[in-house]
Amino acid sequence: MQNEIKKTYGLTNAITMIVGSVIGSGIYFKADDILMFTGGKLWLGIVLIVFGALVIVFGSLALAQLTQRSSQAGGIASYIGDFVSPALATGVGAYQAFVYFPIFTVIVSWVGSAYTWSIFNPNASLEAKIALTFVYMSGIVAINYLSKKLAGQFQSAATFIKVIPLVIIAIVGFFWSKDLPIVPQGIKVIEPFDNGWGWLASLVPLAFTYDGWTVAATIAPEVKNPRRNLPLAYTLGPLAIVFIYVVYFWGLNEILGETFILSTGNVAIQYAAQMILGKGFASAIIFCVIVSVMGVADGMYLAAQRLPQAMAERQWIQSPRLAKLHPKYQVSTASTLLTYGLTIFWLGIHYLVEKYQWLPGSDICESAVVFNSICLLPLFYATYRLHKQGEIKSAFFGIVCPLLATFGIIILVVGSIVLNWKVALLTMTMSVIFVVYFIRLYQKNH
Repeated sequence: MQNEIKKTYGLTNAITMIVGSVIGSGIYFKADDILMFTGGKLWLGIVLIVFGALVIVFGSLALAQLTQRSSQAGGIASYIGDFVSPALATGVGAYQAFVYFPIFTVIVSWVGSAYTWSIFNPNASLEAKIALTFVYMSGIVAINYLSKKLAGQFQSAATFIKVIPLVIIAIVGFFWSKDLPIVPQGIKVIEPFDNGWGWLASLVPLAFTYDGWTVAATIAPEVKNPRRNLPLAYTLGPLAIVFIYVVYFWGLNEILGETFILSTGNVAIQYAAQMILGKGFASAIIFCVIVSVMGVADGMYLAAQRLPQAMAERQWIQSPRLAKLHPKYQVSTASTLLTYGLTIFWLGIHYLVEKYQWLPGSDICESAVVFNSICLLPLFYATYRLHKQGEIKSAFFGIVCPLLATFGIIILVVGSIVLNWKVALLTMTMSVIFVVYFIRLYQKNH
């Protein structure tokens, strides 16, 4: 017997869930990476930002066709179960529940910790940053378990707060007329350069800045009037994201210049804040950035917390405890504890990767983002198949959208190979083995 899930979220919550889960961590600490891989070419960076929106814009429009035909819990995995195969859905769902969502939650919480320490102690140790990351994650777990309403309100508030630095920098950059700043002493100066085909590698950090848009699908059964509200959210949310990213990226370059951003890296936004508001008030912008980042972590953890329960409810995994909802909090206690444990595990892995520099210039999240994008391909094909069967009448939604979204993912995979083919091959192989294991487990139990 399935649990009755209450309708909690409206259109505004669905839109803010998409915008809030995407905008935040990535654009702040990956903007310099995008510029670096393009050799400091602003115009190419903007072109790639627009191009990178292919998956999120056209993918969301294609996915909206499936959300109108399914109201089950579980998000992307649920749609794969409905339109492709329950066995494949189990594999993908397990990957998202045990790997992708927990890793993403860890990394964005880590970014929030790093920016927090940049205010109080820029020279904080790795261990101090890890400890604060743990505190942030624990707070998110508590909020999402004890009050779904409070978690949704925080998500909505964080969405509006997080666009404040982006809007300020975009507007100020439009009117900025001062000379470009000089790179501070002690920082190596990096001038724009010709990176050849290396710009393809920028698609990986770019994918990170766009990732998270599918999170709204995990709360589809909790959205009021999902057949109307989710397609609207999938349309309006991505368009807002693309516009905000472009004007922010352009504004930051107008204020600091390519050389300064390339040289200062992730802390470029702090220098921009100081130039706009002075050192005394620059912390206010960084505070908004921290709220922005934690809003992303909140959205990703919300999805992570729901998924194991949804999988158990549909009997993709055999666990009555995971399937049972707490009568008061409307959340699975077992699923919450499992997800919390997984985030702690991946935080430990992240600590080792950072301490021993196992992935120089990258992190544990980027490969997970690429593979998670690959998991969307069966859904794009399912959309095309529904069009061929006559169920989806529009050729734009049934052919053009899934085709362009698929093309975007293929280019993303190529970019990951250009970035580091050894890491890409290893992580992809391990991810496939993980998914296949849970597919076989489902087949064994059914």
